[in-house]
Amino acid sequence: MRMTEAGTPYLVEGQGPSLVFIHGVLMDHRSWQRQVDALSADFRVVRFDMIGHGSCPDRPGARSLDDFVAQAEDVIQHSCPNEAPVLVGFSMGGLIAQAHAIRYPSGLRGLVLMNAVYDRSPAERASVQARLKNLQQSGMEGVIKAAHERWFRADEISAQPAEIAAILQWMRDGDPVAKTKAYRVFATEDYRTSGKLHQISCPALVMTGDNDKGSPPHMSEALAAEIPDTRLRILECQQHMMLVMAAERVNAALRDFLGALSTT
Repeated sequence: MRMTEAGTPYLVEGQGPSLVFIHGVLMDHRSWQRQVDALSADFRVVRFDMIGHGSCPDRPGARSLDDFVAQAEDVIQHSCPNEAPVLVGFSMGGLIAQAHAIRYPSGLRGLVLMNAVYDRSPAERASVQARLKNLQQSGMEGVIKAAHERWFRADEISAQPAEIAAILQWMRDGDPVAKTKAYRVFATEDYRTSGKLHQISCPALVMTGDNDKGSPPHMSEALAAEIPDTRLRILECQQHMMLVMAAERVNAALRDFLGALSTT
């Protein structure tokens, strides 16, 4: 594992054009393993842990979206010093990727927003803030129970128990205090990118599942409508954790988008 000067550990696997992956809140770089396995034969894949997650230590004080955007840029500058990479963000990672692409419009070759939140309605904001309160009051197990109910279909629970167990363990691992600080950003700062997506100048792929309750299709449709050069993919019969539960379909969509980038 390599380290940026600012102290973020990151992994580099494979050779080719660079892809930088940002995981979701409460998780870590392990959530991208199926994408690494599928793409590292043809691409240089960079993964890192968000502040306070995995092997990246917490920092004093409260977190803001700016902290995570600065971390992403630090990793990009350190791992891709002579290249504009494709930035791929899942869930909170998708919010960070939006904000990064707005702040650094010429710094990316492409952008992928997967199961990302955008401009929540008052009801959607109340729902995620209730989950934040549950995390603060009941700890990680309360959030895990709620996530299990929202994220997985009954047939997936029966057919893919090992995958689900791994996802829930990623949530348990690490410092819950640090993760709660990050979750507050996820729950309260989605407004920061609203009305600014027209500033994104690179091609984008926006995708979610048709039954993702936290990052529903209308959010991805709004993202695709506002980012100038965007492909939209809504995967049928999928919820939030489709990067693991439907990895083959997700990876095929990624390869299709990346292939189109290589011809432009």
